Amino acid sequence: MHLSLKEFLDSISNKHTRKEYQYGIKKFYNWFGKTPEEILEMRKDDLTPRPDENIVESKHRAKRFEREIERFHSRLIEQGYSVNSARTSTIGIRQLFRYYEMPIQMRTGSRVSRTVKTSKSFPLRIEHVTDMFNVADLRERVLLATATDLALRISDFRNIKRTDLPDLNQEPPIPFDVMTRKEDVVAHGFLSAETIDLLKVYLKTIDNKENPYLFPSNGERPISEDRINSWLKQLAEKAGINMQGKRLSFHCFRKMFLSASIDSGIGLTAGKKMCGKAIPKSDDTYLTTVQLKEKFVQLKRMLTIQPASEVDSNDRIVRLETTIEQLQKENVSAKTVAEVMTKKLTKLENKIKESEDELKEAKNMIWKLSIQVQPFVSLYDQYKSILKGIQPQKETKKKQPEH
Repeated sequence: MHLSLKEFLDSISNKHTRKEYQYGIKKFYNWFGKTPEEILEMRKDDLTPRPDENIVESKHRAKRFEREIERFHSRLIEQGYSVNSARTSTIGIRQLFRYYEMPIQMRTGSRVSRTVKTSKSFPLRIEHVTDMFNVADLRERVLLATATDLALRISDFRNIKRTDLPDLNQEPPIPFDVMTRKEDVVAHGFLSAETIDLLKVYLKTIDNKENPYLFPSNGERPISEDRINSWLKQLAEKAGINMQGKRLSFHCFRKMFLSASIDSGIGLTAGKKMCGKAIPKSDDTYLTTVQLKEKFVQLKRMLTIQPASEVDSNDRIVRLETTIEQLQKENVSAKTVAEVMTKKLTKLENKIKESEDELKEAKNMIWKLSIQVQPFVSLYDQYKSILKGIQPQKETKKKQPEH
């Protein structure tokens, strides 16, 4: 069997995880002084039984890379890496061994397994989401609303296809199950009334029928994770939210959802089951779809982006229809601007082409003139030569003495 770092990296679908593992593995093999393939062969040899070797020697040999990883971790700490960064840098090489069925089992209490709680993530609250919602366009509002309802991991969220959506004409909240990739469990989520209303309008505006994703890119793939996080950052800046030096990312919706699950009284287990986070099987049996729906309604009282004011339902419907109509106008306006800019760009390209043609024509004219003038230049050179031959004789005559 050929042991290859490339094969391992190609097996990782998430580009951020792949980049993180590649970075850590590179640091390890540069420190260790062997290529990844050589390290894999050494690990394979360590696990291969030897004749006449006692069990103590065999186990000690099999533990070699556990000790090397601990040494590598200690070296990173000495170089000034944080506890969390040093641990993250060891994950790649450990996952590489695991991929080839040669896993490393770190000893209990190993410093490699230690982490420190950090507070780099922005503590997102529903008030912040409302502020961003108020300055967002239609597509961004749909993103904010669905992210608040589902609280999925970004890798699962961006891969939602339009065909994955349930029938939006059902009575809300509408169940929406998503199979998660990382933990391979089903997220038993729900779509709220405010999200459904936005989706109905938004789906009519997606012209790219060749791209099946709910949030399509310009090509055939879904929008990138970087682009989603960039949207959030821009919306926060536009809404004037003070980030206090912390980072707003899509994962903040997940933290907000789980925190609200505790604060609303539905419990962390129900929150985890709805957003697709693994829970003990013993807890899983006690939550039915009906119970989860009731808990989502309870949770949504804390996570409503646009709280209903104290007016009757008819007034609320009228106001909602007005909002949707305004969003439609904004979308049409955006399309109009895009069309105008496209026309202007086409005109500009035509002018540039015309200028290039005129420049080419001018060069041709200059070249033709240079050919036509060439004979006159030759005559002028001949005339200058004749003058040079005549001029000295005139000067000689002037200097002859008088008799």
